[in-house]
Amino acid sequence: MLGTAPLYLLWLLFSCKILSYFCASLNYLVLKIGFLNTPAYITKLQNKKSKTLQYIWYAKLARRTISFLVRTPLRKHIIKLVNFNISMPTDQGCIIVMCHTPWKRLLVHWCVEKRFALIVGGGKWDGRRRAFQRQGRGITELRSLVKHLQLGGRIITSADVFNNLSNCSVKFLGKDYNASLFAERLAMLTKVPIITVIPKLSNNVIEFITGPQFQAINLKLKSITITPQIISFFEKEIETNPATWSNYVK
Repeated sequence: MLGTAPLYLLWLLFSCKILSYFCASLNYLVLKIGFLNTPAYITKLQNKKSKTLQYIWYAKLARRTISFLVRTPLRKHIIKLVNFNISMPTDQGCIIVMCHTPWKRLLVHWCVEKRFALIVGGGKWDGRRRAFQRQGRGITELRSLVKHLQLGGRIITSADVFNNLSNCSVKFLGKDYNASLFAERLAMLTKVPIITVIPKLSNNVIEFITGPQFQAINLKLKSITITPQIISFFEKEIETNPATWSNYVK
């Protein structure tokens, strides 16, 4: 699960942390004197503004460093940053749901390297990665995902994916959306649990905050009970620590 990150990488992360203090201090000063409008997600935090800006800047700098290095021959070393500390069922598959994370690129490489799971998402993939990445569209894709789960596999997907339908209205970070029911309906089809997680950079590793788990065994396809709870969980976590959401870490 967790390997030992090489010394040079620890020094790079330490440098990112030191630099983040200066960037956050300057950012806070610019916001305080009114040169820039304070983002709403910072305004809500009141006395935690300065500390939150430091977390965000650390995540920004570390994300760019890691995203670059994971595409180099040093990839195997960088992957060791992932500490997959999640307790999962051993007798069946499961669907792991997370929000859009700043550590997406690292986690994709980790999943491919460890042959861990299918990743549901977009983008062009080739070679061995095709076995891990599925769009989740159409009968063929759906059958592939269902078979993978029924054979004890794991799938990673995002919950904060919205569409123009009207079958699952949710409020997320102050705005009204219609959430995708993909994870919930896939769980109902395969009778596997849903586990919610949030990757977080902590102590120089990517750890996971585990949220609520859901069983879809007794639910019907027309019922909507799981997705709003998942969205609500992510909303609360992101409001507490904006550095965990990729839209705030660019």
